[in-house]
Amino acid sequence: MSALMQETENAARAALPKTPILITAATTWEMRPLANALKLEPAGDDRYEGALAGRRVTLIKTGIGATQTTDTLNGLNGNEWLLVISAGLCGSMQKDVRHGDIVADVRETALEFVGPLRDTALTLKIPFHFGRILHTNIVLKPAAKRALGEEQRAIACDMETAAVRRWADNRFAVIGVRVVLDDLNEEIPSAMPDGEDAACLARFVLTHAASLPSLVRTGWRSARAMSHLARHLAVYLETL
Repeated sequence: MSALMQETENAARAALPKTPILITAATTWEMRPLANALKLEPAGDDRYEGALAGRRVTLIKTGIGATQTTDTLNGLNGNEWLLVISAGLCGSMQKDVRHGDIVADVRETALEFVGPLRDTALTLKIPFHFGRILHTNIVLKPAAKRALGEEQRAIACDMETAAVRRWADNRFAVIGVRVVLDDLNEEIPSAMPDGEDAACLARFVLTHAASLPSLVRTGWRSARAMSHLARHLAVYLETL
């Protein structure tokens, strides 16, 4: 093939639309840092969109837990996704997986998506771990995290990644990319506001005054952890 023909073919390939990427996050507090880091714009209720490295990126809020996640994903239009990323916070289930570390569950995922995850973390100097993210329906106490982590050989737990994987059903590549909120021996509040608007927050404060200091501390640590994940994904997605 001549150099001119090769150049023409490369230009034509570059002009083809790239398959988009879908990112899911359970809450507004997880979604907004990601949207800001990825420079995505509001595109309707609980949805942000934009482009990164010439590829469309859609970020949606699913709600907390498997049921809300499945219902939200079932309501999406029939797009073909290059990659679906379950992003957000998780709890550690191993002593060497600490607050602010990035955890990636990449089972049955093509290597082209896997290597850059660790490379990105090394570049940003953020501690990183590959391993299983275990599904839970509740916020686990330290004893349960230790026992299940050993029994299930899991390094972290969350409430949505398994549902995202089931929804994809091998149609799309799925990666759980999470950042650790609570260390193995740390307990976080199990009671949370039933919504994210000011009225819900006010009601929660009135009925859970004793737990307010712990909730504030958890909120601060959540923001710090999400800043690590947002930086990581912003760099990682540029490589795809």
